[in-house]
Amino acid sequence: MEAGKRNITDIFNRARTLELPFFQRTYVWSDENWERFMEDMQATASARRPYFLGSVIQKQRSTSSGQPMGDVRTVVDGQQRLTTLALFFKSLSAAHGMEALFDGTFRGFTNQLILQHNHADIEAFEAVLNDQVTPEVREKNPGSQILAAHDYFEARRGELVGIDPLALLQLVYFVGIDLGPEEDEQQIFDTINSLGVALTTAELLKNELFGRNDLDLYNKTWREVFEADPASRSYWGRLVTAGRSRREMHDLFLQSFLAMQSGPGDDFRVDHLFEDYKRFLQGDGKDRAGIAHELARTARLYRKNVRVELLDEAPDPASPIERLNVLLFGLNTTTVLPYVLFVLRAVDEPAERDRVLRLVETFIVRRLICRETSKNYNKLFTSLVRNQTTTYDALAARIAHVDDAGASMPTDEAFTHAFKQTHLTNAQARVLLYLLELSIRDDAHHSTALSGLNHYSLEHLMPKKWRNHWGSIPPAEGRERDQALLKLGNLSLLSSSLNSAIRDAAWEKKKSGVGARHGLSHYAAGLETLGEYLKLDVWDEGAIQARGEWLAQQALGVWPSPNAAG
Repeated sequence: MEAGKRNITDIFNRARTLELPFFQRTYVWSDENWERFMEDMQATASARRPYFLGSVIQKQRSTSSGQPMGDVRTVVDGQQRLTTLALFFKSLSAAHGMEALFDGTFRGFTNQLILQHNHADIEAFEAVLNDQVTPEVREKNPGSQILAAHDYFEARRGELVGIDPLALLQLVYFVGIDLGPEEDEQQIFDTINSLGVALTTAELLKNELFGRNDLDLYNKTWREVFEADPASRSYWGRLVTAGRSRREMHDLFLQSFLAMQSGPGDDFRVDHLFEDYKRFLQGDGKDRAGIAHELARTARLYRKNVRVELLDEAPDPASPIERLNVLLFGLNTTTVLPYVLFVLRAVDEPAERDRVLRLVETFIVRRLICRETSKNYNKLFTSLVRNQTTTYDALAARIAHVDDAGASMPTDEAFTHAFKQTHLTNAQARVLLYLLELSIRDDAHHSTALSGLNHYSLEHLMPKKWRNHWGSIPPAEGRERDQALLKLGNLSLLSSSLNSAIRDAAWEKKKSGVGARHGLSHYAAGLETLGEYLKLDVWDEGAIQARGEWLAQQALGVWPSPNAAG
């Protein structure tokens, strides 16, 4: 890897070809971006001060034998800025009558455009830079942002006359990062990006999977599934919290799919996923067309079943996969997804598939309540895929090994005890109480149906600031109360957060509210997990313990041990 300061002519080297990945995302800059870019260029030329236009990562192209091929480089990062710069200079040079300056900067020695665009924007980009924007081009490229950028800069010819293009060639600079054919572009991109917005595996993979002659295969598989329409692009591009990072849905699916192709000894990680895919695709006898079709089929199954929007909608309490969506995305426990997808694809018999998925839910919930670690889930659930664990009995046997701290199912005794004593985070408690409520309530008996998880907040029935309005007790008892109020018996879902004045009020006011400020009775209306307890005249440690024991018994019925569930 080589890195250093580069000006425009260093990047657009006339002896070099810069290729945008053939299946890279289209050019997406719009008016707001162009306006700021114009203002920055005007200020730079006027003040004669250097202007940093960001980093540009280029990777040396190689032949099939792995050897470099001339000076052809793939633009890993910088597509939007380099495209804008070329379009801007086309109009800027014309405004000054300096067309030769554009050609001498953005064309190679054989007059070819140095920047070679991807398949989606090739026609519009080349038409602009070759002065061939015709009505036919516009008709064939409706909605093209390339043409929109050209029109934007052309409409501002009067302003362009005041910008010195020669000054910009000297003052605009980049940090250029040049990679050899063998270097990992995803790792480099992620490392230099301090905001953690990673170059997605999807953008890199589709260029590895499809060659420039595979446009028909790409259209029938990848494009049809991932890029068919705005709804598809929105679904796959959605950022999802996965552990301590945020990844696009694309990446979570691709990790799951690769896990399903893996064998013993394979170790795939989302932060090295592209390199793992490259190794996989370069394996002996790999049928890339077959892989592309299988990937598309599996992606359709994934999209049908993996739905983050179920956090905002009421799931079907009888649907194991809808319940798992709430559990996994509510807890950000996405390392379970490879096994869930595997079960959805591999188990044809609906009843058996549902039993397996319910057991997965039970396993995760029981370990959550017992405060067991989830750090080994990636290893565990990937191993279940590799070992083709497709039946309830096989899964139950695997998680019955109590000597495996990362993969054992807590006993009924441990589960019940923990349920009454454990302190969960607010996020964990909210998910748990929501699934419990979903399981034990009968909406036929309620005028108000249960909403999605995101419509509920978590409330401490006895407030943390109980000392303000709940009476005075000895210090030792006060410390015990501080611990008791963190238990599940003291926590409840509410359809809206209480006003701060009501939240810390004495029990009767907290239940009924004051004036227009509603209390628990209003915001917990219809909740089975709290209903009867709102009738109590006193809420204290005894009431917390009693509700905790009742919740634990309900939980045993919702998440029974494999032996009990049979």
